[in-house]
Amino acid sequence: MKKNLCLGLVAIFVTLSAHAYNKNTLSKLADYANFSFMRNQEPSFNERTQSIDIRSTDCSNKNLSQYSAEQITFDSQTALPIDESKWPIDFNPYNIMQTHINPGLNIHLLHEQGIDGHGLSMAIIDQPLSQHDEYNDNLVHYEEFLAYKGQQGSMHGSAVSSIAVGKTVGVAPKAKLYYFAADLMDGKFKNDETKSRTSKYYAAALDKIIEINKTLANNEKIFVVSVSASPSWSRDPETWNKSLEKAKQAGIFVTTVNLEQEYGLRDNGLYRYALSNPDKFESYRQTNWQTDNDASFDIQKNTLCFPMDHRTTAGPNGINDYVHYADGGFSWMKPFEAGMYVLAKQVKPDITPEDFFKTGLETGYYSEAAKCVIVNPPELIKKLQQ
Repeated sequence: MKKNLCLGLVAIFVTLSAHAYNKNTLSKLADYANFSFMRNQEPSFNERTQSIDIRSTDCSNKNLSQYSAEQITFDSQTALPIDESKWPIDFNPYNIMQTHINPGLNIHLLHEQGIDGHGLSMAIIDQPLSQHDEYNDNLVHYEEFLAYKGQQGSMHGSAVSSIAVGKTVGVAPKAKLYYFAADLMDGKFKNDETKSRTSKYYAAALDKIIEINKTLANNEKIFVVSVSASPSWSRDPETWNKSLEKAKQAGIFVTTVNLEQEYGLRDNGLYRYALSNPDKFESYRQTNWQTDNDASFDIQKNTLCFPMDHRTTAGPNGINDYVHYADGGFSWMKPFEAGMYVLAKQVKPDITPEDFFKTGLETGYYSEAAKCVIVNPPELIKKLQQ
C-alpha cells in the first residue's frame, strides 16, 4: 500500500513538474500577430500562385464571385460578403477549413495505430512563434536568435509548428517540439537584400540544438530539424554549411528547401484541390507555379513529394485561430516531411535520411498529374516495420 502511494505521489510530482516546465516555455513565446492593418486592405490576385489572400480582411461589402474556392486564402477573422451571392459559387468556408485540417494521405490511420511520434523529439528553426492550442502541449523549448528583439509571432511559425506536431493538423501530434526563432536578414545592408541575407542566426540555432542533444538521453535526442528556408543561400553560406556538417556528424537530419544540394535527396511539394478528399492520391497535382516546367521522367520517379497547398493550419493571431492557405509553397512541405520522418523513426529507430527516401520512393505512388512520387505514409511505415 505504501509503495503504491509513493509511486502515485511520484507520478503526480512528475506531471506537475512537466506542466510547470511547459508553462515556463510558453511564457517565452512571442506576442500574437496584429493583423489589424489587413482589415481594410483591398484584396489582390497573385498571378504566380493563382490565389487571393483575404486573411483578416473585411470583405463584407466586396464581391468575390469572380474567384473560385481553389483561389481563396482566408482565416478565422475573415469577414465574408454579407450577400452570399457575392461568394465564389463553390465556396463553403467551413467545409474547406475542416476538410484540410486533415494532414492527408491516410496519416490518421497511422495515428490510430499509435504511430504518432510519442516519446520522440524534433526541432524547427523558423520565424517567431506565438501560442496556439494545436501545439502548446508539445513545446518543451523555445529560444530566439533574432537580429531585432520583440518581434510578433509570425504566420510561418504557427503554420509549420501545427503541420509538424499539431494535435489535429499535425503529422506527428505526440512528438516533443524544440522551437528556435531565427532571422535570415540582419538589415546590415538596408538597400541590398542579397547582402543583408545571412545564415548566422540559423547556424547559431542549429549549433544550440547540437549542444542541447549532448544533455539528452539517447531516446530523447532531437534527430530531425525542419527548416522552411535555405540558409545556405546567403552572403555567408560557409557559416551554415559548417553547422550543418556538425549536425550530420551528430546524427541529426536537417531538412531545408535546399535538400538536394545538402543531402543529394530530391523532394517536392504537392498542390491538392480545395474540394477534394485529402486522403486520395487523385486529389494531388503539380502546384500552379511549377506548371509547364517539368523535370525529366527519371527525375520525377526519383522525387518524393509531400503536401503543401490547400492546408489548414494554426493562425498566429489567436490561441484558437486557424488559416486556410490556398498556396503554401515549400514552407508548408518541410514540416510535413519532418513529421513523417518522426513517424518513420518511431518504427525504425536506426533509420537514416537515405533509408527514408529510398523506402518512400519504393512504396509511394507515381502521379503523372503531380510529376513525382507521392509519399504513401501507411505503406512506407509498413515497409519499415518488416
